[in-house]
Amino acid sequence: MSAISLATAAASSSELAETFGVLLVAFIFTVTLYGLTFFQTYIYYTRFPCDERGNKYTVGVLWAVDTAITTLTSHTIYHYLITDFVTPFTQLLTTRTFIAEEALSVFSALVVQCYYAFRVWTVSIRQPIVPLSIVTLALSAFAFNLASVVQMANETFFSNMISENVKLTKSICWGLSFGADLLIVLSMLWYLRAIRNPGMATPEGWYEKIVVYGVNRGSCFAVFQAAALITLVTMPKQQTWILFHWVNSKVYVNSILSMLNFRNAHRGRGVPEEASLNQHARGSGAGRSGTFMTRSELSGGPIDTSHSVHFNANGDAKTAPEPMNIELDMVRSHGEAGYGDVDSGKTAGESSFVSGGPSSKQHDLEREAK
Repeated sequence: MSAISLATAAASSSELAETFGVLLVAFIFTVTLYGLTFFQTYIYYTRFPCDERGNKYTVGVLWAVDTAITTLTSHTIYHYLITDFVTPFTQLLTTRTFIAEEALSVFSALVVQCYYAFRVWTVSIRQPIVPLSIVTLALSAFAFNLASVVQMANETFFSNMISENVKLTKSICWGLSFGADLLIVLSMLWYLRAIRNPGMATPEGWYEKIVVYGVNRGSCFAVFQAAALITLVTMPKQQTWILFHWVNSKVYVNSILSMLNFRNAHRGRGVPEEASLNQHARGSGAGRSGTFMTRSELSGGPIDTSHSVHFNANGDAKTAPEPMNIELDMVRSHGEAGYGDVDSGKTAGESSFVSGGPSSKQHDLEREAK
């Protein structure tokens, strides 16, 4: 009798580790990443109060959806680990909160993938083929995901939630989603190469490189999406896929927030990474020089440097001091306003007067004549 009791206890412990244990670990990672989501959202709105409305609305929607997902996940864990803890795992019912969390996670992934498609369209100088491919794959994955959510809702027991039909539908949708993620990663790495954007600030140090290439480019959520797909196909009756799925929903949101927060700020607006100023001098004994580029480069022509600021200062204290040369070129190109024109309401005449242009010189001559 004692041997049978020990065997039963061992089996129960193993079952708990493979079921409730996986859900508990997934919940811990989920809550931790939600704290990062909340912090990054606060950083975004305080650092970029005048950012584009599309970015601000996207961040607000993702934060609200992620908050709802975390709330639903918390209720699911409480129900399974507290309310129905004594119920055998094979008799646990599928909760509505779990199904609702699945549906919101699908929507969150769609928003992030579509935003990255827009980002690829921007950095590729409005070439539509790759962004349209990403959006098509994302929408197809969204449709199959909704179909799988409906199928899962029709399953009574939580242990039998991944039936053969659900497995097939969910495998197709996650495969399409991984295809979209892979396109995002490859496109971001290709179009944001340093050789293609010579004036772009490059990450320095291992931390910045991990953030830029591992998170901002989308590599992290592509890896988690692949892991979720593999565990679903190979272990459909276990809950390991839930761990990667719950974590990946947070990684999606934090990747886009990290990409937005990693930008430089200029008058409350974010400067795109490809238009950022590289302020690190590459040569010894040379001063700093850089260009703050405008959006007119997206027209397909050469990069517009009409809104530029050039700094040239001699830092050698042993030689004779030379005057600092600061050149400001604020000529407007193609009728477009660059980021340097934000919060500026001056006309061309007013700008020339302030900078000592023809209007100011004429005013000095008139005073001398008097």
